[in-house]
Amino acid sequence: MSLARSPRVAALGVLLFGLPAQAEEPAASEDPVFTLPSLIVEARHWREDAQAVPGSVEVLTRDRLETPLWDSVGALPKLSPNVQIEDSSVQTRIVVRGMTSANTALQDPVGFFVNDVALPLGASQAPALFDVERMEILKGPQGSLFGRNTEAGAVRIITAEAASTAEAWASLTPSLLNAGDRWQPVYTGAAGMSGPIGKTMTGSLAVRAQGTEGVHHNRFDDGDEGGDLDRFTFSGGLGAQAGDATTLSLKSVVDRVDMGKQRMRYLTGPYATKPYVTNYNTDAWDKKTSAIQSLRVDHAFDALDLTSITGWTSFHHDFQMDLDTGPLATRPTELDHWDNALSQELRLASREDGGRWRWLGGLHTYRQWSDISYKARTPRVVRDTTITQTGLAGFGQGEVRLWDDLRLGVGTRVEWIGQKGNMALTSAGRRADFDATLDTVTVLPKLSLAYDVTPEVMVYGSLARGYLPGGYNYSMATGASSLSYDAEYSWTAETGVKARLWDDRLAAGLALFHTRTTDKQILDLEPGGAQKFSNAAEAEVSGLEGSLDARLTPRWSLFGTLGLQRAEATEYSTTVSRNGRQVAVDYSGKALPMAPDVTWSVGGRYDAGSGWFAQASLNGAGSSYFDSQNTLKQGAFVLADAEVGYRFKGAEVAVWSKNLTGETVYTRAVSAPLGAIVEDGAPREVGLRLRLTW
Repeated sequence: MSLARSPRVAALGVLLFGLPAQAEEPAASEDPVFTLPSLIVEARHWREDAQAVPGSVEVLTRDRLETPLWDSVGALPKLSPNVQIEDSSVQTRIVVRGMTSANTALQDPVGFFVNDVALPLGASQAPALFDVERMEILKGPQGSLFGRNTEAGAVRIITAEAASTAEAWASLTPSLLNAGDRWQPVYTGAAGMSGPIGKTMTGSLAVRAQGTEGVHHNRFDDGDEGGDLDRFTFSGGLGAQAGDATTLSLKSVVDRVDMGKQRMRYLTGPYATKPYVTNYNTDAWDKKTSAIQSLRVDHAFDALDLTSITGWTSFHHDFQMDLDTGPLATRPTELDHWDNALSQELRLASREDGGRWRWLGGLHTYRQWSDISYKARTPRVVRDTTITQTGLAGFGQGEVRLWDDLRLGVGTRVEWIGQKGNMALTSAGRRADFDATLDTVTVLPKLSLAYDVTPEVMVYGSLARGYLPGGYNYSMATGASSLSYDAEYSWTAETGVKARLWDDRLAAGLALFHTRTTDKQILDLEPGGAQKFSNAAEAEVSGLEGSLDARLTPRWSLFGTLGLQRAEATEYSTTVSRNGRQVAVDYSGKALPMAPDVTWSVGGRYDAGSGWFAQASLNGAGSSYFDSQNTLKQGAFVLADAEVGYRFKGAEVAVWSKNLTGETVYTRAVSAPLGAIVEDGAPREVGLRLRLTW
């Protein structure tokens, strides 16, 4: 079943005059000498140029992230090929190279880090992209350095450092959402200040607020609150210099979201409705609070650097939703989820001195507590689950120049995770208590080889092992046998080339990769019809990724990306329910969910420094499926974004639009007895941006 109409491709080529993410720079200069800037990353815990990393690394810098066209995870497909986003009312997840977790699982194969602190629940726990200095997207297994939940890659967010001189800024971004003949306002405002505190300390403080009623209309009660959103984000930091050799950085990010959860609708069947029109007979809402605290201490010895990172994350998710997404007389589904984690990492690294070799080693430990209350169905079934986790890991990596132009990198991590899950299941006045323990030790090696063909061209190859830890079936378990599931494992080989040409005005990259996953976590049925997670599938993903950034003149820049992939289940046998009967099926050879064969983007920027600036982009994807059965299909689509503005001294004003043509793209789709259910993605949005700096 196809879930999308034919894409509407506007004739927007004349707008494509913007700057790529990899070519970000401040105001253009009239100086005839112009180049792409170097982007310094910490993808390998070493500060180095992204071009020198033997792997796929993409970067968004602060200037780009401050604009509405790039200020959410939804912008990642414009920067990174073979990446898809599900940003739905059910969950937020980033799909990299076709690798996803089982639906609604607590773990995700793409790790999410804020100020070097891991978010245990991935992108669903992530705050708004606000007051961010840099975002790095690392592809391929990152477990040798970052550990669990990085089987497909990692996203690293680094918030702004406190400034050494006093500065302040404020922005106001009113906009309008448009779906059909409905127009609804969105109000977004933010402000921040930063500067010295005494002689040895600096501090920063920034806040952001956003609110809208959204464009969803509920036909059942004529309500317009089902798609509303109220969000408040705080970001702050303190920096201190403790002597000549020690620096401290304390950062805090707190994000609070309160939104309507009447966003899904029937696409087919007797209750089918038009886009953004729903038919709920039950109130539905969703509230999240995420807090991330990070304390980083760096100390320089004579020939070594010591880094300590202490992290604490706290997450609360509370929702009520209409299970049938329609007017049937069913009781709502409710979730109350608390998650807290405390982590500590120590790293010791050799000083970068231009020698033939360098190394680092470290220890990481964490403790995580989760309490989940899940209520569903009629008659009522209540599952109260408590999960505790303890992790301990040792890791290290080294890189040696075998010859002046040939570098060999070797790294590994040995990680132990102990988990204990307890569930109290209450149904029809009866209660059952059961538990399950998971205890795993995993070795995660990585090998890389990089050859500098010339100072401007590098070819590389890498081989790495990834894994996604086992977990607990908090929403569907019926006994100890269905409460837990084991880890899945994969190997990824990648080879590529990176080049900076045309007097450093052109950056190009090409990568080929192949991933094989075993013990893949899938949903299955037990005798009697209860759902469980099983490690009963294998999958393979092969693909190609290319990127091109060009600085044509001091004012004009262009970028483009292309991703090709083939992602399929090579072995996948499971049990499904059909007409009240359990049926064994074989999905081997089916495409993996949310893995289109092609993704692409093209765009550019004009920036005259003080004066006019503009940017525009197109990004698209081929068709893909939402389900393992390959019955719910998202058609190919193209999205267009654009902005044009004028920069004064200390001020910017711009008009902008996201999804300029109003393309329909679904963020989620599921099958139900009464038809296919979908959630419409972000509609057309048109707005004004005003930013002042002091």
